[in-house]
Order: sequence, then structure tokens, then C-alpha cells
Amino acid sequence: MSQTSQQSPPAPGPAPAPNGHGRTRRRPLPVWGGLLILLVVTVILAQANLILTRYQLDVATTLLAFVALAQAWNILAGFSGQFSLGASAFVGTGAYATGLVQIHLGLSFPVALVVAALGGGALAGLLAWPLLRLRGDYFTIGTLAAALALQAWMFNWTFAGGSTGISLPIDAVPGPVSVFRVACTVAGVVMGTAYFVARSRFGLRLRAVRDHEGAATGLGISAFRHRLAALVASGVLMGLVGGVVALQQVSFEPAGMLGIEWTINALLMTIVGGLGTLTGPVVGAVVVYYLLTKQLASYQSLSIVIEGVLLIAIVRFAPRGLWPLLVTGLRRLPGIRRPGAVPRPGTR
Repeated sequence: MSQTSQQSPPAPGPAPAPNGHGRTRRRPLPVWGGLLILLVVTVILAQANLILTRYQLDVATTLLAFVALAQAWNILAGFSGQFSLGASAFVGTGAYATGLVQIHLGLSFPVALVVAALGGGALAGLLAWPLLRLRGDYFTIGTLAAALALQAWMFNWTFAGGSTGISLPIDAVPGPVSVFRVACTVAGVVMGTAYFVARSRFGLRLRAVRDHEGAATGLGISAFRHRLAALVASGVLMGLVGGVVALQQVSFEPAGMLGIEWTINALLMTIVGGLGTLTGPVVGAVVVYYLLTKQLASYQSLSIVIEGVLLIAIVRFAPRGLWPLLVTGLRRLPGIRRPGAVPRPGTR
């Protein structure tokens, strides 16, 4: 009998994993979509004054501000699980901090932006003690009450212009190209912060607190400290967004800068794109602001109706948002294998 016939066939078993450790490593949700958008914007920074018109610069600046706002809100609501309705308070604080230090102290706009970030963080730290004692809907209502109280106070604060608002000194306001570059920088900072939260051990502990606070506390994770860090980080970033908006608008008043519309936009863009994802807020900002608001600017009533129908449809049929739905659909296409998946026997 030949040596080949005497050998027994190998025992059936699981195919070896690609990483060599006995299991397939799951890769995180790809973020190349949002990073690619920011890369394209960065490439045209040096030639922005030649490539884009003044109107296009204004639209691009507003879009980047909304991307940063939605992502900053996503850090608090998506990764931390603290559903806030107080985004307008932090945006308004950053805007007024930028304007007041330029008017009364004569500071340059880079320093004013730093003050805007510190103002947003200081407001978050001030509100943390009462708000972080609340949970669920009570926290949400508490943030809304804080935003409305701040707006009412600004209406009566004569030092900040009262109901008429303030106007930045013309000689201290940068040009449209400089404001656009500042918006790109702020959007990059916010995206980098969100990436850190999503990929770091801190973000893992933060999501553990979000998903099951009791279990996370039992493992020695401080729920209060992690929620506080998320709230302050979100406040700092929203304050930066407020500073950018102040430089762009030059003149503003409490009704607009501290209005609930900022909160609604942040909430709508994040939920439409994908709550708790990195690329979702970018997709949501493009869909809600550019595709709906700007392209349907001549049909405002129709735009509002479409936004409402879109939100209802996403909550009903795609509760994770458009970006996760798109990624899931692409992975199910024939010939596209899920990253990290082991090929079945007989396939290539």
C-alpha cells in the first residue's frame, strides 16, 4: 500500500483566522467618507480665493460650522448618551465671548477664538454640577431650560447689547478666505477630538457608561468624571463653533445666536447622518444644510416638509442613520467582502 493511501485525511476544523490568534478581528466602522471630505477642503485652502467665489466661501464656511456643531453634539449625545437640547447656549456663549473681547479688549480674532472655547468650557463646567445629577429626559429638559434662561438673560444684559445685539469691529474681522480657513481648522479639531473619543480607551469607558452605567461603575469606572469630560469637551468645541459664526456674521443678537435653531440643526444632522458614528454628522450636515436648505432655498415651506418627512422615515426605517445604512448596503453587494471576514471554502 502506498504511503499516500496510508495517510488519514486532516480533521475538519475552523479555518485559521487572518490575524493568527484564532479569531477574526472586527474592524471599526470606516471613517474614510468624512476624512475624504475634509481632505478635499484642505487641498483647496491655499487657493480658496481663486477657486471659490464669495458666495461659495460663505456656503462652505457655514457647512463646515454645521459639521463641527453636529460632531460636537454627537460627542455628548452619541458617544456619551447625554441627549442635550442646550447646544444653542454653548454656541451663543462662544459667539458673544468672541465679540465682547474684540470690542472691549481689542484682542485679535485668534485670541478671541481661544476665549470662545474657554467660555464654552466654563459654561459646561458651571452647568455640570446641577445637570449631571439628572438622568434621561430630566437631563434633556434641564439643558433646554439652561439655554432658554441664558437667552433671556442676554436679552436684558446691556453690557452685551441687550436685545439689539453687538457688532464686531470691522478692522478686527478677517476676510471671507481667512474665516473659511478658520472654519476648516475648527472642523478638523472637532473631527480629531471625535476620532479620539471613538478610538481611545476613554471613549470605550464612556460608551460603557452610556450602555450600562451600573455595570461600568461596578468595574471601577467613574460615570460622573466621564460624563463631565464629555460635557466640557462638547462645550469647548461648540464654543469654537460660536466663535467662527461670530466672525462670519459680524453682527448678531440673542434671538438668532442663542435661538433653539442651533440645537435643532445639530440634532437633525446627527440623527439623519448617524448618531454615535464619526462620518454620520458630516453626511447629515451635507444632506440637511446643502442638499435641502440651500438647494431648496426658494421653496422654504417645501424644505421644512421634506426635512420632517426625512427625519420620520429615518427614525422608522433606518434608526441608525444614513451612513450606517449606506455602509451596510455596500457590504452586502456581490463581490464586496466585509473587512476582516474569513473567505468561505471554495471562494477566492
